[in-house]
Amino acid sequence: MVDRASPKVLSRRNRAENQTSPDSIAQDAKDAETLIKLAGVDVNRSLKDIANADEKYMIETQPGNADIHSRQTSDDSKRQKGIRRPHYTRLFVFDNTLVFQAACCLPLKIIAAGLDGNPVCGRILYNSYSAEDGGKLVYEFQGRGAEIIIDLMRGESTRAQRLIFRGMKQ
Repeated sequence: MVDRASPKVLSRRNRAENQTSPDSIAQDAKDAETLIKLAGVDVNRSLKDIANADEKYMIETQPGNADIHSRQTSDDSKRQKGIRRPHYTRLFVFDNTLVFQAACCLPLKIIAAGLDGNPVCGRILYNSYSAEDGGKLVYEFQGRGAEIIIDLMRGESTRAQRLIFRGMKQ
């Protein structure tokens, strides 16, 4: 169940330095297409059926331990510097199903999700991690609604990325 009261975490990253290059966009698109095929999802849809998050931010998943964990550094043993791995999140909107897709340099896991304020059930269609390719996740949610909130854990962090998708067709 999504905890709407989870505190937001202020980012220390400078996003101005992290502009996505055309090569990175092409790499992400190719990776996403390959991954969705591996998951067995029929993607004979137009781009209007793919949603990007309206809001993205980090939340603390263990607020009582925020002081301890905010001082920890990330585990660089899971990352290889110099090699770019795809980074993206998106949602396919089908008739009675929502398919979430994500890629990142760390292992990925959905820790909570809510559809229109209610818990939503789903299943993993594809999940993998390797040091060379990073983390890949395709997750299918049952049902439709106007808003879905997904809390995505990356690696062993005590923080999660909250993604909010709104305005999906009913």
